[in-house]
Amino acid sequence: MAVSGDVKDTVQRIGRRGLLGAGLLAALSGADGGMQLQAAEATPNPLDDARVRTAHVLRRAGFGASPAEIDQFVAMGYQPTVDWLLFSEDRPDAADALVEPFVYDPTPDSNPPTGKEGKQREAFKRWWLLRMRYTSRPLVEKMTLFWHGLLTSGFGKVNSVPYLQQQNELLRANALGSYQSMLIGVSKDPAMLLWLDGNNSRKRSPNENYGRELMELFSMGIGNYTEEDVKSAARAFTGYLVNQQTGKVEFRPREWDEGEKTFLGQTGRWDGNDIIDIICRQRTTAEYISKRLFSFFAYRNPAPATVSRLADVFQTSGYNIRMVMREIFLSPEFVSPQAYRALVKSPVELVVGTLRTLDLDTDADGLPYQTRIMGQDIFNPPNVAGWPGGAAWLSNSVWLQRINWLNSMVTKRNGPEGTILAMNEGAGTPAGLLHAYTRDLVDGVLEPDRRAAIEGLALQGAPATLTPQFLNRQARHAVYLLLASPDYQLA
Repeated sequence: MAVSGDVKDTVQRIGRRGLLGAGLLAALSGADGGMQLQAAEATPNPLDDARVRTAHVLRRAGFGASPAEIDQFVAMGYQPTVDWLLFSEDRPDAADALVEPFVYDPTPDSNPPTGKEGKQREAFKRWWLLRMRYTSRPLVEKMTLFWHGLLTSGFGKVNSVPYLQQQNELLRANALGSYQSMLIGVSKDPAMLLWLDGNNSRKRSPNENYGRELMELFSMGIGNYTEEDVKSAARAFTGYLVNQQTGKVEFRPREWDEGEKTFLGQTGRWDGNDIIDIICRQRTTAEYISKRLFSFFAYRNPAPATVSRLADVFQTSGYNIRMVMREIFLSPEFVSPQAYRALVKSPVELVVGTLRTLDLDTDADGLPYQTRIMGQDIFNPPNVAGWPGGAAWLSNSVWLQRINWLNSMVTKRNGPEGTILAMNEGAGTPAGLLHAYTRDLVDGVLEPDRRAAIEGLALQGAPATLTPQFLNRQARHAVYLLLASPDYQLA
């Protein structure tokens, strides 16, 4: 897909002013710990504004919202909005009514994975992207995406849609609950057992992969356990087998090592649940998980005092993720200048967030391909550590895919995901329309030079009132430049 001629010409002209191209990439991919854009000089902290603050939490705790939705939440107030996001179990999810359930067809495929099986994988990915687009429980889906990148498994090794579907539902069901319950569930999950070789772990030959990753990636981090701890954990998790006929996990008592084990300084006849219990009681686990959550939802490299405060909540709440998330969203750090536009949007966040922000309907046809060529193939992470994120989303080839897709949203007139310019909010003049777009796409916060260049393009020679010609050319170019700006590319 190539950038259209008109918009390409605009990009080239604006690029010479340093707003796109290498200058933009430099602005986006600066310090790995910051990834943040300087606000306009007249606004020391954009998050002091109630509407900007609300849009900020809706981007981070979900995938953004339409202008009308932001207005509703501003009227509700910031803390009630946070609680609306956090406590959603008692209200129906719009996605259940709007998104058709995914049903796997188990009949044999004569040409996997490019035949029917390949199509079912793509349909499964479409199903989840549609849920993210239409959910009225956005934090649940955002948390599910977070866990998918941490407690991850993928088609590259699991090779089963039903197993990954089961894992996806497990992550969603436990997304905001007890982390101990989450780990217990994951340790007996078919996809995880295949992904980390637990399915081959027996009393006589315990496999160490799951026990190692449980501590290194899922709970404590490198340097907080020994090789003997890995061996003891491997022995404790023996005896589980995925029954390929039923798709269920079975426990084989005769294959479990019931002997005494010493793990993290404690000795007993531990099984897998005991290992997880000991892990969850470690202060290092509270700090590791708190830091991972804060870094994903607020900004990277939080101060030790911030992590310590969140770890206190993790421990005193009984490892309750919802309470840690509430502490994050209501913290002064989350609404500080350091947090504003501090994270690069992942491909999924960019695609789903654009559709939600612009209130565009979609059938998600082709969207799994788009996120894949942007670097995020859901249900198929690059390795056991998931996606690295940050500047990794902004390589030269990936950047081109991002702006090409955004251009396609601008140039579409009809059908799913069109037309973007329906979002004119009744503005009667070109200047009023541009003001509305700037407010709704980038919170009205732009560096002075960038604002002047976009306004110059959109308003030079513009008619006094809106005309079809203005909307179809200058307004589309202005919207594209706002979407392609560093301001929009950062969450």
